[in-house]
Amino acid sequence: MAESPSDLDSPLLLHSYSSFASEPEFIVDITTEEQQEQHQPDNPSEVQPPSDERNPFDFLRASPLSLPPPTPADPFRNHTPNIEGFYEWAKIIICLPIAVARLVVFGLCLAVGYVATKVALAGWKDRQRPMPRWRGGIMWITRICSRFILFSFGSDFL
Repeated sequence: MAESPSDLDSPLLLHSYSSFASEPEFIVDITTEEQQEQHQPDNPSEVQPPSDERNPFDFLRASPLSLPPPTPADPFRNHTPNIEGFYEWAKIIICLPIAVARLVVFGLCLAVGYVATKVALAGWKDRQRPMPRWRGGIMWITRICSRFILFSFGSDFL
C-alpha cells in the first residue's frame, strides 16, 4: 500500500483531473455480431461460450427478443463545461426568470399555507371529535398551497 502524506495540503488523487477529463468514462460496444465473430481474443480466457439461440418465449408463441442497436451518444455528459456562445447565454437568460418565479411561488405558498394552518388550528382543543366545518374549510387553503408548492418544484399535477 502506498504511503500518503499526512498534511492537509497534499492532493488526494495523484493525477490531475485534466488527465482524466480527456479519457472516456465508459466504452460503449457498437460492434455487430459479424465483427465480434471476426475478433479473435489474444487471451483464451476471454473466449465466451456460444449463446443459446433458442427463444425462451416459444411456449407463449411470442417472437424472439430483439434489442435495438446500442448508441454511442452519452446523454448524461455535458460537453460544455464553460458558458460559451449564444445558446448557453440564451438558456441562462430564459431559465433564470423561471427559477426566480418558482422560488417566489414556493415562498408565497409556504407562507400562506403556514398562516392558514395556524388560523385553522388556533384554539382547537377537542382532538377526539372531527374538525369543525369552518376549520376544515380553512385547511383546504393549505391543501391548495401544497399543490402549488409541488408545481413550483416542477411536478405537473395542479
